[in-house]
Amino acid sequence: MSRQATWNAVDVEVATAAADAVANFLFERGAGGVVTDDAPPVGGARTRVEAHVPGADTDAVVAALRDYLAELARLEPGWTHGPIGVTAVPDVDWEAVFRAHHVPVAIGERLLVAPPWDVPPARGREVIVIEPGMAFGTGQHATTRTCLEEIEAAVRDRRVVSALDVGTGSGVLAAALVRLGVPQVVAIDVDLAVLPLAHANLARNRADAVHLVGGPVASVRGRFDLVVANLLADTIVAAADDLARAVATGGRLVVSGVLAEQVARVTGAFATLRPTAERRDGPWRTLRLEPVGA
Repeated sequence: MSRQATWNAVDVEVATAAADAVANFLFERGAGGVVTDDAPPVGGARTRVEAHVPGADTDAVVAALRDYLAELARLEPGWTHGPIGVTAVPDVDWEAVFRAHHVPVAIGERLLVAPPWDVPPARGREVIVIEPGMAFGTGQHATTRTCLEEIEAAVRDRRVVSALDVGTGSGVLAAALVRLGVPQVVAIDVDLAVLPLAHANLARNRADAVHLVGGPVASVRGRFDLVVANLLADTIVAAADDLARAVATGGRLVVSGVLAEQVARVTGAFATLRPTAERRDGPWRTLRLEPVGA
């Protein structure tokens, strides 16, 4: 793999249904720009995704992309992909491209997520400022938006004293919980590398009181009025018992990162919780679950 160019183009053909997730993954991994276009049909609808990444980071990005595509293929066997290509590209102002992708997003009735270089006045909304980086959660993706809508609904519907953000990533959900008035918030992630970014984002949003920890949800003690988990469906199913145990009597679990065809498998993994609401955004679903009998 060439190291002489300042930037390399990493491209791959993926199932069209997966293109949005793959493009967002590459942005979160530091791509300066990502473009998508329809590819000739080969065994189903395909989309070509091309990301421009710094030459010094190319090996790491390709390795991470390969693992991510393998995980998607395990979740959805029809989500096949072509080979990952790498080519050198000339210098481009990808900082401008990157900034153009990350724009302020108004979410629900009370929230607005913005990058630090473009924070607009937003009267009547809580503005959450998130520095994009190598962690999921900038407000651009459907799963983050619908999770934030569900958080807003939860604090509107009932008194939420305690909340747990599982797979916090950038910390955007935890920050929103604090800014919407939840006094006790715990945020956890198995990826220890994202914790410094989450910590910085929480401090930036006056959410320093969040208890930020590394590890699996099974390591969390206590029960919470609201548990939010924006993860992939396979991860949610594997952690279903631990997620359910974290929900207090009369509490609520919100899970996202679920595709329409995965809903039944995800909800079926919870013996003590039942689905009570569903938000849709493109192929993605965010589910609200509550204790059986509540």
